[in-house]
Amino acid sequence: MGEESPAPTSAEPTKKVPDRDLKKYLSMIVVAVVLLAIGAAAGWWWRDRDAKSKTNDLQVQITSLQAAQQAANAELAAAKAKNKKQAADSCSGPTATELENIQAAIESGNTAAIESYLLDPVSVILAASEAYGPQTPTEAISDLDYLNAGTDPWDFSLPTATLDNFQSGDYEQYFTDGSLVGMSANNYVVSFQFDGCGSVYQIFMSANEDIL
Repeated sequence: MGEESPAPTSAEPTKKVPDRDLKKYLSMIVVAVVLLAIGAAAGWWWRDRDAKSKTNDLQVQITSLQAAQQAANAELAAAKAKNKKQAADSCSGPTATELENIQAAIESGNTAAIESYLLDPVSVILAASEAYGPQTPTEAISDLDYLNAGTDPWDFSLPTATLDNFQSGDYEQYFTDGSLVGMSANNYVVSFQFDGCGSVYQIFMSANEDIL
């Protein structure tokens, strides 16, 4: 038998994409990329514009609130000033009864009776010492126990010459016109200073008139 001839093979030819279709495909890709880029840019622009708009609106609100706050502060300050003036206009200093009660409290030692006359805080000064500074009325009443060593009688009608000496000494600021000044038989000295409404804002004490 003779050798059989190999069967002929039939290879299909490779299909080639036409250049025209390839260019069209690439063009579509480019267009898609460009559209995406445009969309992204448009989105960024819109968000940026929206953010700026919101920022501007917020700034307008802040400015409006600040203006309202300033107006409210101005009205409050004006109201306080008006109330302070009205209070000052209605004040007339300590009454004769108040002065008598303070004198009686020092003479009797019942200083708690004058606590309501004291400002809070009230300044309490002790000559030749670091004591006491700003005190509550209750603390100031306790500080007045320092005068318990003063012996009777107390004199709250001191001679003008004595008051002039106090007003020209080292502690002159505690012996202003209108102060209530008293001195014990053994020369303890106390001076009460009053504000325009008759409240005691400062108390000065000394164990001896000679250091004044």
